[in-house]
Amino acid sequence: MAPELPRHASRGVELAGGALLLLAAIWLGLSVGGVPLSLSDLWSGAGEAGETARLIASLRAPRVLLAVLVGGSLAIAGAAMQALLKNPLADPFLLGTSGGAAAGAALAAMAGLSPLFSPGAAFAGAAAASLAVAALARRGGRLDLHRLLLAGLIANAFFSALLLGVFSVASGEAARAMLFWMMGSLADASPGKVASLLPYAGAGAAALLLSAARLNLFAVGEENAAALGVNTERWKGIVFLSASLLTGAAVAFAGIIGFVGLLVPHAVRAVTGNDQRRLLPSSGLAGAALLVAADAVARAAFAPAELPIGAVTAALGAPLFAWLLFRNA
Repeated sequence: MAPELPRHASRGVELAGGALLLLAAIWLGLSVGGVPLSLSDLWSGAGEAGETARLIASLRAPRVLLAVLVGGSLAIAGAAMQALLKNPLADPFLLGTSGGAAAGAALAAMAGLSPLFSPGAAFAGAAAASLAVAALARRGGRLDLHRLLLAGLIANAFFSALLLGVFSVASGEAARAMLFWMMGSLADASPGKVASLLPYAGAGAAALLLSAARLNLFAVGEENAAALGVNTERWKGIVFLSASLLTGAAVAFAGIIGFVGLLVPHAVRAVTGNDQRRLLPSSGLAGAALLVAADAVARAAFAPAELPIGAVTAALGAPLFAWLLFRNA
């Protein structure tokens, strides 16, 4: 029987495995597309073929980096919300954040604002939705976790109605643009978008990683966590707002990409277990790898046409969601 690795060593192995998986996905994202590229193409140097390859790679690189940030953000947020709510079906999108972001972007388009304002409008909508859901979920001055899910369902119903109203009066071109954005897309990725998303993703991820030990205590029950000295109200607020920040920022810069926050934590949990100190960082790496690979599939499957990346993640996530639903029935 092989000796068991120390806990810190096994965590290092998991992170190294996640990093290698992400590097493989990045290579896939750079090389796969309407024009396939190999490593020799990218590093061939002189000549027209080498210049063309580097030009194509420079266009794909921002998409790959944006996919890394968006996928990692959604996966970490999903893992944290599942731990906080002690619900394997919990997902940031169920809490109304994505609906608020979509409504903000749709209203900006209806107002005739430049597409440059869409990310800002989406993030404002996500922030407003998160605050509204948190206000609805408070009972007796405390954030009630059961009411939080119900408040998210109410918010999603409201924003769905709002979006239907916007679509019904939008012009054909505006409606098509909004619909494609709502299905998720990295087609408009740019170095500027990557740089703009990085602070939001970094701040939200850092806050959740620092909350990992407290999330482990929430697993034994809120009352027990409080008895062990955890300021439960403070940490519930930190986790919820941090997960909302990550989700809202991801939706603002890439549209609605569902199921990443549900699919990835469950897959990673089979390897790491429920220790949030191991699950959260590994989920971030796996989520980044998944979205980079999904974007490569979206670009290559029907080239030169491009699938919405939300359609690819939904094709993966919907069967898993159904399986989880039946398993927990």
